[in-house]
Amino acid sequence: MSALDAPFVQTSHMSRRHAFSSGVESVSQTNNASGLTFRAAHAFRGKPAMVRILFYNNFSTAVTYAKVGAATMRQVSPSLSPASTVEWTQGAPVTVPAAQPGTNNPSANYSAWMPVYPQESLDDPGTYLVTVFAYLDQSFTTYNANNYDVSWMESQSKVGGGWWAQRNQAGDQATNPGTFSSTAVQVRGPIAGIEALCENGSVIVMDCGDSITAGAGQTNLGQTDIYRACVAINSAVAANAVGAKTVSHVRCGWGGQNSATYGARCLYMLPIIRPDILVLTAGTPNDGVPSLTGQVANRAIIQQIIDLAKSQGTRVILRGWAPHSVVADNWPQGTLTTTPTYPVATVNGDVYRLDQNARSLAMDGYGNVSYTAGMSVLGDGAVPERYQAQYTTDLNHPNDAGYAFATTNMQAAILRLLAKFK
Repeated sequence: MSALDAPFVQTSHMSRRHAFSSGVESVSQTNNASGLTFRAAHAFRGKPAMVRILFYNNFSTAVTYAKVGAATMRQVSPSLSPASTVEWTQGAPVTVPAAQPGTNNPSANYSAWMPVYPQESLDDPGTYLVTVFAYLDQSFTTYNANNYDVSWMESQSKVGGGWWAQRNQAGDQATNPGTFSSTAVQVRGPIAGIEALCENGSVIVMDCGDSITAGAGQTNLGQTDIYRACVAINSAVAANAVGAKTVSHVRCGWGGQNSATYGARCLYMLPIIRPDILVLTAGTPNDGVPSLTGQVANRAIIQQIIDLAKSQGTRVILRGWAPHSVVADNWPQGTLTTTPTYPVATVNGDVYRLDQNARSLAMDGYGNVSYTAGMSVLGDGAVPERYQAQYTTDLNHPNDAGYAFATTNMQAAILRLLAKFK
């Protein structure tokens, strides 16, 4: 029985989990002779009672972090340290499996939950700062995988829970966290995210797709329509909007992947993250020259993801396929094999994209599925359709204005589902 054949529970219940994943991956350096200690911080809009770390690993072998820990603090120091080293709670070692098959398909694993005491931020009242660390044993001498990165720099605002910062330092600063002193901002690290079990509820939104889901093409990499929508929704909560609910954002977009590879990644990540809402991009120009087999495969993996999501109570937002670039991407020349649906010998490749968006729209409201136009609203309406000039800078991805313009639809789609949670 498919997700569209069976009734879906109309009211969902928020968990106490609050999560944030920047989508980063492993460092681009050789491990130190005495190991490496990584540290990351994030501001939550709920009071954390327990904290755990989300790790990614795109290395060809499993990686073990011998020591992990968590602490809270009222202000963020340059080295992401709490006021006292005795505030740290030590956790158990964590092993992250070797990368999944395929390119840029890192494995993932959580640490065990670690208890903390919530402290309200002095700099950003209404948020609660958490910092975590992980120590990589010196035996991993060639830990140097260089992979796609959609992390945040330290200047990112904490408002809306959208703040993220990372550090690393040679040696073991886990046995005695007070010895950690590095203040250098890192844009990469194995700590992909932090999750907190808080006193209040939150709805976890996970995304999956290509570089447009990762947020490429704009000034601050990662500020997608999905991210911006989450920030806007949380800002409304901060403004005490009546009936507003907080959302948490877990990022799984990865540049260069086609619908088959990011679909496989989504099938892998769903049982690990277990989000309340999944935002799934309906297709990508990375799929190459359109074909009937490609169309069938695209719809098949979307259906697999919808079915898996339904089995674990996750609602799905299908996000419209973006227009294509004006570069030589084969889409104007691409054709579809003749079928009863297409009673002509050849079909312009862009018809494939429009057809997939239309078929996704037709699923809106059935089972656990919703639809939003996503980046398709940025098109110029021509045949074949391309981005409107003001919404792209590199001719291949939305720019700041493009992501901002598409945010309205994404925010409305998420809010529509939030009404089903209590």
